[in-house]
Amino acid sequence: MLAIGTQESGDTGRERIDLVAFRVETDRFGDSSAREEVCSMSAHRSFGLTLTNGFVIVEQESLRSLNIGSLCFNEIVKWARRVAPDDHVMPIRLLGSHVGAYGRRNLERRHRFYQRFGLTFEFESGDVHPLASGESKDMVGRDLISHSMAKFPNIVEVDLLATLQSLAMAREELEDDVRGLKGGIASLLAERRRRSDVVMRVARLLRLPVMVAVLAVGAILARPGHFGLHL
Repeated sequence: MLAIGTQESGDTGRERIDLVAFRVETDRFGDSSAREEVCSMSAHRSFGLTLTNGFVIVEQESLRSLNIGSLCFNEIVKWARRVAPDDHVMPIRLLGSHVGAYGRRNLERRHRFYQRFGLTFEFESGDVHPLASGESKDMVGRDLISHSMAKFPNIVEVDLLATLQSLAMAREELEDDVRGLKGGIASLLAERRRRSDVVMRVARLLRLPVMVAVLAVGAILARPGHFGLHL
């Protein structure tokens, strides 16, 4: 499960939003050690609108191409359109050094990513790749493009309260099952001990008659005539 949290702060004209996304294990939802940060983004107003603060990336390579980064950036864009529709968007600078870090194909993905939200770029010529380095063109907050969840078909938005209640119930049922299993095992062990005690008691009760019989046989063998026996 992917959990995305946002926090808005700051006075008028200096508003800020911080976003963080975690991958969490549903069976350990409340355990902070069972979550893994996937990405974090932020934006703020200060003599213009800075969208990314220089950091838009999904850390885990296995989670890329799943629309997670786009979903998170979409929240940033929705905030920008709501809070600062008339502010100029500060230029986003694309660095040629990313060619070595991410590969040529990922440069194309990076370009499509920003285009999806209405950002267009003026690229520098003569670089190792036509999309390697450049700067976003001037625009204002209202010109940014935000999307509905329909644009992220592989991601299902769930109600947090209902999900938490469902997870709590599932955990309680699991704990009940564990308690039931423990009780069943305890009953089996108790029954085993009870049967062992019965066997021990029977053995102890039989021990006296056996000893008497042995003594009687010994006495007969020692003095058979006394018992009317002629051996």
